[in-house]
Amino acid sequence: MLLGLSGEASNQEVALGVVGGSQRGDAGVPHGELLVRLCEAMVAEDREAVAAVRSEMVAAMNEAAFVDAVGVSSLFHLMNRVANATGTPIDAFLLAPVSQIVEAIGADAFESSKDTLLP
Repeated sequence: MLLGLSGEASNQEVALGVVGGSQRGDAGVPHGELLVRLCEAMVAEDREAVAAVRSEMVAAMNEAAFVDAVGVSSLFHLMNRVANATGTPIDAFLLAPVSQIVEAIGADAFESSKDTLLP
């Protein structure tokens, strides 16, 4: 959600389809292709892929940026797990924007989608 809103706020077009794999590229985000590859490697728990993209990210950005990216991705995943585990439903006012994002990235096919409660 924030990715899309950040794009609007900065007058940049953000391609959310890159997140779900229906599109390729950087999604309109600096180093976006590397960030997507990092997240995909983390979700797949592929240590070799994480190590490979880490090397590329450190070369393209720096080590602190890599650590920040891993931290943001990990915390986002954790927050969603906690919300699902505690039965926290999506707020009604977020249903329309969330539905658009779900469709754009194909999130309804994600394994965790079965745990997301709707009002």
